[in-house]
Parts: sequence; C-alpha cells; structure tokens
Amino acid sequence: MMRDVTAELIAEWRDELTRLTGSLGHLFNRPEPRVVFAQFVEGLLAELPKKNGWTLSERAGHATADRMQWLLNGSVWEAGRLRDAVRDYLVEHLGDPEASLVIDDTQAQKKGIKSVGVAFQHCGLTGDVRNCQTTVMLTYATTAGHAFLDRRLYLPEEWAEDQERCRAASIPNEVGFATKPEPAVAMLEEAVAAGVPLSWLLADSGYGRDPQVRAWCHDRPVPYVLGVPVDLPLDGPPGEPRHPAVKRATTCFITSAP
Repeated sequence: MMRDVTAELIAEWRDELTRLTGSLGHLFNRPEPRVVFAQFVEGLLAELPKKNGWTLSERAGHATADRMQWLLNGSVWEAGRLRDAVRDYLVEHLGDPEASLVIDDTQAQKKGIKSVGVAFQHCGLTGDVRNCQTTVMLTYATTAGHAFLDRRLYLPEEWAEDQERCRAASIPNEVGFATKPEPAVAMLEEAVAAGVPLSWLLADSGYGRDPQVRAWCHDRPVPYVLGVPVDLPLDGPPGEPRHPAVKRATTCFITSAP
C-alpha cells in the first residue's frame, strides 16, 4: 500500500521520469520519435485497463495510433543502446555488491502466427500450452528494488528451420535456434563485462537443470541458488553411481556459497 505518497512525491517521480526519458533522446535521429517515446513510457506506467497502440495513443492525445505504431515499427533507433542505457541507470541507482541476478522467462499470449517466435509452447502465465511468444529475462534484485536488466526473444526450432518465415519476419540470417539457457548465459556474460555488481545468481528449474548455466557459475565463480527438477541425476561420491536429485518432490534447489 502507498499510504505515504503525497502530491509532492508524485511530482518528484514525474520530474525524474521526464529527466530520464529526456536523457535518452540521443537514441533517436528525429525529434518526433523522442516525444512519442516519452509518451509511450508514460503510458506503460499509467493505470490503463489495456495497453496497446490505440489506448496509449488516446492517452497521449493522438487522433490515431499511427505515431505510436511508427515508433515501434518504422522509426530508426537501436534497442540495444536503449538496453545499455537502462542498465547503466539501474546500476547507478540500485547497484549493490550484494545484489542477485535472476534468470526467468515470460510469455506474451498471441492470436496470430506472424509475431516473431510465436508458437504453441508452455505459457507460464496460464500453466499450460498456448500460442505465445517467450522472452528470456535477466533481472536485478536488491534490497532497494527489483528491476529489468536484459532480455532475449526465444526463437523456437520450428521458426529457425523455416527460412522463408524468418525472412518474412525480418529475422537476420545469422540468428538460429538456441535453447533458452544459451541466451541466458550470453546475458550473464554481458552483465559481468559491463561491471554490474552482484553476489548471487538465482533461477528456476528450467535453467538450473542446464549444465551451461551451472558451468558459468563455477567458472567465475558466482554463488547460486538454482531450482532443479526431480529427475536430474546428480553425481555421488567417487565410484558411486549417479542418482536422482531428490524423491517425493517436483523441484528442489542446489546452492553454492563462496
């Protein structure tokens, strides 16, 4: 509950958001998308029943959704540079040597078949198989807050094998199929290279079962708490056979401390 929120505090938040979006104006080569970008961010943070091109445009006072749609579909700017700017801002305001990096994925439900990466796959939002997109996420958790750090859109194998479909969706030729832990490890590498302070890595069993993720932690070394599925074999003492992780559970956790 936000009982202590005052008009003065809201005004401070608004001013800070204006400064933040204004500082990102260099990402755009024209003034029009700079203005629409700020309106787009404000709309995403607003209490709207639905958030799409039309509702965001209506809130911004636009007669049509053309300007919002052009920001995402036609204007020239680099999402990677925006991600880097957000990461730098996050480290400046939330950076903590005791922080944790969190790997997880999220889904966006879709009705059509043309959105990049859309397929019938497990949807964490509903707990079943749905037509959706999946994005592998890297977030940053501290005692002061938990915020977005990086992302990679997952491209299912059925997409990667269909070159015509990929060309129609403007997917670069060099982009191929990769399991979800692969982009997760790539994002971890980039975060460390950028000097993001951290002490722990956290992930659920979808990533904890993958040897690439665990190997990345061991090679640094980075302490971790990872969920693992019940059927994951674990190495016992030398000379002893491998055995399942646990019994009578669906998920357990493996940890490593410094």
